[in-house]
Amino acid sequence: MASRFPLDEAPDPAAKQVMEGLMSDLWKGNRPFPIIEDDEKAMLGYLAPLSYNLDVARGFFDVAKTAFHPNSVKPRNRELAVMALISVVEIPYMAYCHRKLGGRLGLTDQQCEDALSGKVPEGLSDEETAAYRLGRVLTSLTGPLDDVTYREFSSKMDKVQLVGIANIIGGYKWITLLGQLNGEDRRWTVEQ
Repeated sequence: MASRFPLDEAPDPAAKQVMEGLMSDLWKGNRPFPIIEDDEKAMLGYLAPLSYNLDVARGFFDVAKTAFHPNSVKPRNRELAVMALISVVEIPYMAYCHRKLGGRLGLTDQQCEDALSGKVPEGLSDEETAAYRLGRVLTSLTGPLDDVTYREFSSKMDKVQLVGIANIIGGYKWITLLGQLNGEDRRWTVEQ
């Protein structure tokens, strides 16, 4: 499927270079997944529409660097929460990327597949299980989080982790919407 946001139509001719730089900076040059079509005519997934407003892209990546920092949320908690979001919202490119990221953080292939399919993976700590479950709850939340649910999660993790996961889910809900706007294609449902 052709991107709805090809680079040759982007308002800024430097969009490709800027987006590649932002992703390189975020991942410190160690990104395990592609970000641009093989023919280099469009960015992949959410990056394609994001490349049409580079001021917003720069702001997003500034926030992402802070939210991804281990002081904001533990990396495995972050990854499990993101996989929980992906299990609720159909976004194949993101699932493809996070299968690779989960492995880097010590999650097994089975744990990644379970998490991406909506099943709490086995072998997690209580805090990690809570992070996964909180990610699913926050993804679907349409009103205030009730006190019983809040107490359940706050008994398994500290408030820094709760807020960190909320920040991660908020950011990923934003980029999920951009990926859906791009008409996310099905090629990412099969391992490349």
